[in-house]
Amino acid sequence: MTQIVEWWQNLEPEGMRTFVTIGMVSSGVLFIQMIVLLFGGAFDIPDFDLDVGSGGAAGMFSVRGIGAFFTGFGWTGATVLDSGQSLPVALIAATLVGGATLTVFVLLMRWMYSLRADGTMDYKKALNQIGSVYVPIPPRREGLGQIEVLVHGRMTTVKALSDAEERLENLTAVKVVELVDERTLLVERLSPGDSDGPEDNSPGNETESVEAPPNS
Repeated sequence: MTQIVEWWQNLEPEGMRTFVTIGMVSSGVLFIQMIVLLFGGAFDIPDFDLDVGSGGAAGMFSVRGIGAFFTGFGWTGATVLDSGQSLPVALIAATLVGGATLTVFVLLMRWMYSLRADGTMDYKKALNQIGSVYVPIPPRREGLGQIEVLVHGRMTTVKALSDAEERLENLTAVKVVELVDERTLLVERLSPGDSDGPEDNSPGNETESVEAPPNS
């Protein structure tokens, strides 16, 4: 521990500690998120997506995407500074490598999801399942969003549409009501009644009518 403290205190030049901190924290977050992904969502660690509209940017601004960017950004900046370059050069190099890391990461994630979908995922199994919005879903089928839902016992990210009059925001609980095509689901906002469990018909909760004994 003493050696780690001394190493930290001796980090130079200016800005090195900041880059190293960014690299360490983002690497840790990205590592945890990837473990969650590999275990198929067995651990409930939330993710979010900033609102950048539907389309190709979906997923780039999630926790995983931001973690990928800052992992490349932090470690590249520290490496460039350590090689004797100035702080502006380090910032430029870190931004470029961070952007490249983000792009590669997003392409890799899409490839992994496509492998799940190609002949392995029957999204009919998601009908009537409860999920949560991963990328906001525009109203009245005006665009695609994404939800996370269990399919074949695995947490899966699936494209989704909605007939609702209002946009379904990130982390909104939804119910799958229809299969639009092989890889797109129609969802609706989860109503309170949908989340209720089966009615409790145990004797303690039933109202029994007891007939009065006949008058003697």
